[in-house]
Amino acid sequence: MLDLLLSSVLVNATVNPSSIVTAGSIYTENTVTVLIEILVVLAISMQIARGYFLRVLRKFTLRLAADIWWLLFVILRDASIFLVLFLGVSLFWPGAYQDYPVAVPFQLLAIDFFAFALVLILVKDTDEEPKWNNILTWLVLIGGMLYMFGTVFVTESAVALAVLPPTVSLSASNPWGFMNTYFNSENDPALSIYSFYVCLALLVIAGGIAVSASFTRAANEPKQEIRVQPNPIIKQPAPPTQQGK
Repeated sequence: MLDLLLSSVLVNATVNPSSIVTAGSIYTENTVTVLIEILVVLAISMQIARGYFLRVLRKFTLRLAADIWWLLFVILRDASIFLVLFLGVSLFWPGAYQDYPVAVPFQLLAIDFFAFALVLILVKDTDEEPKWNNILTWLVLIGGMLYMFGTVFVTESAVALAVLPPTVSLSASNPWGFMNTYFNSENDPALSIYSFYVCLALLVIAGGIAVSASFTRAANEPKQEIRVQPNPIIKQPAPPTQQGK
C-alpha cells in the first residue's frame, strides 16, 4: 500500500513539486510507525520474560557474568519503553492526521500507557517490589495491545478492504469497513481531535509526575554517596573449606 501511494505521489511530482516533500513525510511517518510496533513487541517480550532472566541469573556463579546478564535485560526493557514514547510523540501532531492514517484513539492511548510505564520505572523500584512490577507489566501489555490492535485493524484496514471479494460490501457494516470508517484519522477528523486533546492531557500528566520526581531527594542524591549493593538474587559460591561438606 505504501509503495503504491508513494508511486502515485512521485508520478505527479513534475506537476506539483511539493508532492516530493509529502511523499518523504509519509514515508518517514510510516517508517516510524513500523519501528514503534517492533519496539512495542520488544518491550512486551522483555517484561513478560523477566522470570526467565531471573531463573538464568541464579545459575551464574561469577558476579560479573550475572551483572552483564541482568544489565542486558534492564537495558533492553527500559530502552524499548523509552523509545516507544520518544518516537510515539510524533503521533501528537493534529495537522498530520489527514496526511496519513492514525488509529484514534488506540495508538495515542498506547503511547500514554508507555509514558506512565516509564514514569513508574522512574519513581518506583519495579525490580524489587512485586506490586509495582505487576503494574508495570499491565501498563506495557495494555499499551502494546492497543497499539498493535490499532495498527492491524485500523491503519491496515484499507489493505484488507482492497483484497475483499467483490461480493463483500465495503460499507461500515463490514468489520474492516467499520474500523476504517470510524477510527481512521483520515475519515473521522472529529474523533481525531477529541482523542488528541484527551491523550495529550494524559501525556502532560505523566510528564508532570516525571518532572516532579526529578526534584525529590533520591533524584538529587550526590553520586559519591551511592554505594553499589550486592545483588541478593545471586547465590555466591561457598568458601573452599566448606564446598566439600
